[in-house]
Amino acid sequence: MFILFHQLPLAAMFVAVLALGVAACWLLIGLVRFAVPRLGYRRGEPLPVRDSIINACGALFALIVAFSAAGIWNDAVSARTAVQREADAVETALTLAVALPEETRPELVGGLQAYLRDVVAIDWPAMARSTPLTDAVFDRSEKHLLGAIHLVSRLNTAAAYSPMLNQLLEIRHARLARLTASVAGVTWAQWCAMWLISTTTLLSIIICNSHAFRMQIVAAHLYVLVVSAAYFVILAHDRPFVGRISIQPTAFQSLITR
Repeated sequence: MFILFHQLPLAAMFVAVLALGVAACWLLIGLVRFAVPRLGYRRGEPLPVRDSIINACGALFALIVAFSAAGIWNDAVSARTAVQREADAVETALTLAVALPEETRPELVGGLQAYLRDVVAIDWPAMARSTPLTDAVFDRSEKHLLGAIHLVSRLNTAAAYSPMLNQLLEIRHARLARLTASVAGVTWAQWCAMWLISTTTLLSIIICNSHAFRMQIVAAHLYVLVVSAAYFVILAHDRPFVGRISIQPTAFQSLITR
């Protein structure tokens, strides 16, 4: 479900999150105003609910948002580092290819160029769709890399080409780190906790202000605006390779044209 939000333009994403928040807000307002008289209280009478509940719930929501944001930041840094490592290793391997025998060099360079093209044309769109790592779509680019590793390891003087083999293995390690980062992000447990805490806080605000309808509306909508902004920031940065501000394959594209 969240993939639909990730693909939206940033302005549309914020509007969608805010619209859902406002809809939930009015649903809770209607529920509280319907339930208050039926519980034996007058609508103009303050309910025996303390404001400290709002403070406690708000603090918990801020804590889990900070926890989630820290994880998102670490995932983004890891993803960018993996992409740069992979691109640097490919560039180094292409440079070291000049030392290979004449009959082997074109095959290795062609395999690495094919790998770069498939990473850009296949891997990146698959990561943008949050495709699981077990999907066969990632096998096409990997086979070029495995072919290059096998090619170098089969050379009669393989020990002399250990720097090349090390770079190919570094490409594979960085590739695995990139793919792992592509499915990282806020977990379902975190989403459920944030939704539960924010909804409980909103309900507490509505209940505590049920005796003053105008203040109830103003306080509830201010909280919805703040919470929507928090959800928007998390959604916009949740997946490093998904969305309008995702990591792009620029480093790989520049190597293809070389």
